Amino acid sequence: MRKWTIAACAGALARGAMLALCCAIWFQPEASWAQARPLNEGLAAVVNDQPITRLDVRQRVQFLIATSGAQQVTPELIQSATSAALNSLIDERLQMQEAAKFKVEVPDREIDRILANQARQNGSTLDKFFLDLGEIGVSPQSYRDKTRAEVVWQRIVSGRFGSRVRINRDQVKAALDRILANTNKPQYLISEIFLEDETPQSAPQTFEGAKTLVQQLRTGTPFQLIAQQYSFAPSASTGGDMGWITLGELKSEVAHIVEKLPPGTISDPIVVPGGVMIVSVREKREPNPPRSKLKLKEMSRTVPVGADETVWRRAEQAGRLARDSLKNGCEGVNRAAKRGSMEVVDFGEIQDDELSEPFKSQALNLSNGQASEVFRSDKGVHVLVLCERETTGNDIPTLDQLEDRLYEQELSLIARRYLRDIRREAAIIQP
Repeated sequence: MRKWTIAACAGALARGAMLALCCAIWFQPEASWAQARPLNEGLAAVVNDQPITRLDVRQRVQFLIATSGAQQVTPELIQSATSAALNSLIDERLQMQEAAKFKVEVPDREIDRILANQARQNGSTLDKFFLDLGEIGVSPQSYRDKTRAEVVWQRIVSGRFGSRVRINRDQVKAALDRILANTNKPQYLISEIFLEDETPQSAPQTFEGAKTLVQQLRTGTPFQLIAQQYSFAPSASTGGDMGWITLGELKSEVAHIVEKLPPGTISDPIVVPGGVMIVSVREKREPNPPRSKLKLKEMSRTVPVGADETVWRRAEQAGRLARDSLKNGCEGVNRAAKRGSMEVVDFGEIQDDELSEPFKSQALNLSNGQASEVFRSDKGVHVLVLCERETTGNDIPTLDQLEDRLYEQELSLIARRYLRDIRREAAIIQP
């Protein structure tokens, strides 16, 4: 990591008193930022009569810089981290004040249990995690307070608004259909920032703000710091990380841009309904074809070896009669087969790659409850009926996962608006 000298700190003076102050606090000659002397106590802000000390800010900045992935500690990075830290702490004070209002409490022992579980999932222990925090100048209690604010806020939002969010099956199916339509295209590792228009009239200001953020990002400010501070997307808490996604999971305006962006680049501001998005394409990879698990039933009639064309056509006519008689999808297969004097075979659950042709191509073109056209095999004449399909793959969510994702997205947007309204009405003093 880059080492700072007094000359470097003095050079920051031209960029403002705050930067010079940050240099004096965090960096000493030939010493890394993590080895600096403690910051003297003092107020950084007051939120509805509750103080945020400069020590609070310093510890949060230490944490943000350590987890930002930045290769160098620059004055611009310190400025961005300081702004992000103070904003986060203000939000946390407001969230804890709402928790007091609704009598939501989470003691240290419960927070430690949550953190211990997280550490265990990452192959560590709570003691080792707290030790790692201490090495970057962050106290365990400071991180407990951060986690407590996240937990109580989630409980408040879920309790007040969770029952109002309705995700119907048509929304889920439409989202899955968009994903499946893009499974033969590359996947992208994307980070996002979404800036919401508070009103339709504020759209020009939102766009100008997005342009400023893009400039900061392109001059080296870590994407996750900007996302945590400004983004209204559900991914804000993870620094804007959306993970690996297909183009079908993005808004059409964004997908069109992402498809053309080289890896390692940041988009210009993209106007979308309700606001402006900024995306970073971190990596790109070729598609991983999904697999389908199918529940199938078949109506069939065997045709003897060596039968002439008249026999085949008679069997096909019986198949069409059965197909045209089908009602209620798989539930009506037995009745429909009886009309055409066809036999019924229940495949149960079967993977698509276990089917031979022409059965596979016929089955994969069906929607739930739909019957295929009458087709021939070397054994006879067939009609397939798809009862249910579950498409799986590294990047294909299940219907339940997709429903949860849509629910969380909607609830997160509500939470951000709720916090914005609280903040607007709060008495916030920054000396």
